[in-house]
Amino acid sequence: MKRFILSIVLGIVFCQPLFAESEKILFEKGVALMKNDQYQEAVAVFTRFIELAPENPAAYKNRGVAYMKMGKYDLAIHDFEKTRQIKPNLKGLYSNLGVAWYYKGDFDQAIKNYNMEIALTPDNYYTFFNRAICRAELDQLSESLADVNRTLALFPEFYLAHCFRGDILAKMGKTTLAREAYQRALEIDPAHGYAKEKIAGLPPEEEKQEEKIMAEAPEETEAAVAKEIREPPVEKSSAETESVSKTVQTLAGDSETTPAYELQAGAFQLEKNAQALAKRLQDKGIAVRRFELTRPSGKIWILVRTGAFETRAGAEAARARAMEKSGLEFIVRPYGAF
Repeated sequence: MKRFILSIVLGIVFCQPLFAESEKILFEKGVALMKNDQYQEAVAVFTRFIELAPENPAAYKNRGVAYMKMGKYDLAIHDFEKTRQIKPNLKGLYSNLGVAWYYKGDFDQAIKNYNMEIALTPDNYYTFFNRAICRAELDQLSESLADVNRTLALFPEFYLAHCFRGDILAKMGKTTLAREAYQRALEIDPAHGYAKEKIAGLPPEEEKQEEKIMAEAPEETEAAVAKEIREPPVEKSSAETESVSKTVQTLAGDSETTPAYELQAGAFQLEKNAQALAKRLQDKGIAVRRFELTRPSGKIWILVRTGAFETRAGAEAARARAMEKSGLEFIVRPYGAF
């Protein structure tokens, strides 16, 4: 997510009409250096300017921006706080503080400053966007999404906001809405690669029912009848066989007797969705099996599972490894049953 915050344009004050001539020359020189990305030189010029006009807020703010561009966030915060002491309502000041605190990793402090900027300039879409990024860093996904939506209400053609909206929705498991967000971004800028890359990484359309079906998965306590779906044999190279063998040992190695638990990756009513998930896991080197369980009501579920474990502790440990390996969610289930 940090790649999005880099798109922020830090506010620079470009002119001050009340300077003496020598001060005016210094100030304009500092701005010119910053526009040419000569930040170290700009710091030196604004420092000289501050010696001549120590109570000028624009000089501290611009020097703070230069420090920010150099990655010297503590010095930037010091200059922005000095600016606040002199002129607390200066436009863009709290956004700059928010960016500095973001890069220091203090997202709560960044959000506090963005709140103050929004109170001063409620129509600044970048402030809402930046606050959305900070909230996402704190896993405040609903609040982050609300900020992105407000960003797009102010600036509907903001490519990065559509992309970031897609990222949030994908993280929330709302794959269909995430795809729509990325596609909207592509409509705005077809040449930009980020949205294309993210769409390519989403599950195929046929798997979009997975979240809903998982939520409807039957309770563990219900009786069931199991019937395994046997796969046709697939010829594997020796390297592939070794990879699968290692995966089975990793995920199912604690049960030499009758297993009590296994890991479930999905529960489906459509065979094609179960097949698609099984293939994704197999492509990641995780051996799986698919089988049917029938609820007393007669409803049939196709389950995608892996591993065999004597203890729940062993299953939980393998679950963590499987999730890290695949990037997908697993749950522990009784072996061969709901």
